[in-house]
Amino acid sequence: MKAQVSTEYLVILAVVLVIALVVVYLVSQGTSLGGGIVDSQSQAYWKGVGPLAINNFRASGTGLQLEIQNNAQETVTMTALSGTGLTTYTTSTTFAPGQTNTVTVTLAATCGAAGTRYSYGNVTFTFNQGQVNGKTFVGQRPVSGTCS
Repeated sequence: MKAQVSTEYLVILAVVLVIALVVVYLVSQGTSLGGGIVDSQSQAYWKGVGPLAINNFRASGTGLQLEIQNNAQETVTMTALSGTGLTTYTTSTTFAPGQTNTVTVTLAATCGAAGTRYSYGNVTFTFNQGQVNGKTFVGQRPVSGTCS
């Protein structure tokens, strides 16, 4: 009788251990759900910053396409955009209040196959606003998503 109880206990323990290992594996692999949460946070952050916000972004091949909007009440001229993994974009682009423009920044390395995750940090805008030239804004979150 004692041997049967011990065997049942070991079987139950083994099942619990297998379930725990599966959960740990799924969490550590950064499932698409986890990646989706990070991407959603990144998109929400960049839509809400100012004076220049990034409403949408998409990486494909060697380019990162950014839809940038002026959230300021006055004209803003972006003079540079840089970040980790990005080649500095130096085409001067002027935005009227509320205006949206799409710019394509060259990536330092090809994004990868469709579905491959990317993350470009330290995204920095250099811009002129009002009478002040050379202002900078460094994003606190990376631009992240999946290659298309």
